[in-house]
Amino acid sequence: MTSNIDIKVFRPFGPAIGEISVKQKFIDDLNDYSNSIINNDDKSSKFDAGKQLAGQVKQEFEVENNFFDLKIKDYLNELVRDYVWNSFEKKVVDYEEFKKRFQVRYKSKWIVRQFENEYNPLHSHTGNISGVCYLLLPNDFGSKSQDSKRSNPNGCIALAHGSEQFMSPAIKLIKPTLAKFIFFPNYLLHTVYPFKGKGERRSFSFNADIGF
Repeated sequence: MTSNIDIKVFRPFGPAIGEISVKQKFIDDLNDYSNSIINNDDKSSKFDAGKQLAGQVKQEFEVENNFFDLKIKDYLNELVRDYVWNSFEKKVVDYEEFKKRFQVRYKSKWIVRQFENEYNPLHSHTGNISGVCYLLLPNDFGSKSQDSKRSNPNGCIALAHGSEQFMSPAIKLIKPTLAKFIFFPNYLLHTVYPFKGKGERRSFSFNADIGF
């Protein structure tokens, strides 16, 4: 028996990256929770995570355990489990046995609010597995500074590993879309580019240790 979660796992330069579109309720619950913190000055101050995180952004705050355990954890456990399962090129046990053994311990989980000209510098995370899910995005990230440029990195996340070699890139650029969840190993360096224009780029992130 295999999972019914349709997660895509790819290896642009070695480390396995997972990508899936999550159900709308997951996004709605996280946005409702985020708005409850944003509109509460006491909670915004109490759960502020800016000192511990790398982002040069307007606001970053921790996600409370009681909300996380009630609304987010079970579904996220399934996603993380299937990302790890699909990352194994050689399976030493069947899926049902792996499912019984699999354990996740969340080290941290937080919301990032990014606005025009803000960014997240190159950094890595703790734990074994990290992820980012996009909850709210501007209508667009603004135009390229030069029309002749092939790509527009505004507002995108860039994952980096090793050095560029023949037939092996060092950077994977991913454009955020609503409800997209990206999973990657904690050590994978990554950065988020600034964007131009109005609107909020809001995301949920986590770090977790894995056991099985």
